[in-house]
Amino acid sequence: RVFISGYPMQDEKAPGSRAYVLVVAGSVGSGKSTITAELAKAWGGAAVLSFDHYGNDVEWPDDMGKWAREGYDPRGIRVPKMKEDLLCLLRGEEIRDPINGSTIKAAKTIIIEEPSGREREEIRDEVDFVVYIDTPQDVCVMRMIERVLDTSEEGHQGNFQEQSKEELAEQLEAIALWMTQYRQRREMYLQVSQRVRQGADLVVNGLDPVELITAQILEEVKRKMK
Repeated sequence: RVFISGYPMQDEKAPGSRAYVLVVAGSVGSGKSTITAELAKAWGGAAVLSFDHYGNDVEWPDDMGKWAREGYDPRGIRVPKMKEDLLCLLRGEEIRDPINGSTIKAAKTIIIEEPSGREREEIRDEVDFVVYIDTPQDVCVMRMIERVLDTSEEGHQGNFQEQSKEELAEQLEAIALWMTQYRQRREMYLQVSQRVRQGADLVVNGLDPVELITAQILEEVKRKMK
């Protein structure tokens, strides 16, 4: 491999060699999307797949009660379309984002934003490296509420006085829906996150600055690739 400033070049790789697949894992609200975007920029145009974009294609276990009693094993979750798209990228073929239809071109690095890390068997053999974003659960919940209220920018208190009652009602309904879903799935989030954290190649502090987290990941990938 060829490195510039210590990091792998997107367009420099041995002919016929497979793309490098890195998974960014973590709980909902841990910062996966932010870190994924920074890594994609650092690698100069990596192909990015997001589990969330395949929400309509997720196949959950037939017996959810049994799945819960057995500890929410991520192997019980299947996303055939995501696997198909990953294999297409590994073959050098472009794909379409299932949410917005944009073209995702094959690249020498593929970054997958995937809460289950490499725990799902259908993608495990294709994954080279997993980083787990370790963010306290209360912070994750706070971030999700901030997303709905659009107050995630530091120091921003919202512009609720300028909003109509209808807009405020929509925001509150969205928060109520998310909180209900979170309560129902909280144990799943916790158990899956613990399992993924234990199996990760690198665990980073999700409260650290984005630049520091990105640098830590790049440095560890560089070390592993030597």
